[in-house]
Amino acid sequence: IQSKASAAAKLKYVSLGVLVLQTTSLVLTMRYSRTLQDEGPRYLASTAVVFTEVIKIIVCVILVFRDHNCSMRGLNQVLKEEIVNKPLETLKLAIPSGIYTLQNNLLYVALSNLDAATYQVTYQLKILTTALFSVSMLRKGLGVYQWLSLVILMMGVALVQV
Repeated sequence: IQSKASAAAKLKYVSLGVLVLQTTSLVLTMRYSRTLQDEGPRYLASTAVVFTEVIKIIVCVILVFRDHNCSMRGLNQVLKEEIVNKPLETLKLAIPSGIYTLQNNLLYVALSNLDAATYQVTYQLKILTTALFSVSMLRKGLGVYQWLSLVILMMGVALVQV
């Protein structure tokens, strides 16, 4: 039992490290690609966002296909049951996905105009706004450590802005 807990703890830290590496490299790569001084036109941010979403859809379809024993019939059945037969549920996802698409386009604009460090720290304000909305709108309580973490986050954002 102790070795399972130890392995889970190691996996947690490895996952956190990979997430930090992925997020940091994504921001730096996006910033570099948006601020190149080469001749010729830059790529459109909206094109990058659309292709990212298409890749996500393809990966999801492949994973659902694999989960159903690589059966096209099983894949078609799941897609029909979850998307076609539930049009209201699918429509409910249209608003958040539209806002998400707008957000991703604005991220490219922000990275084109801000340095990477300012962008990265300011982008973390989404954690604060999410917490405040969950407290005010969803009546969810936050613990002392969570409030302390939000205060430290705010101080970090303020220091970077100064």
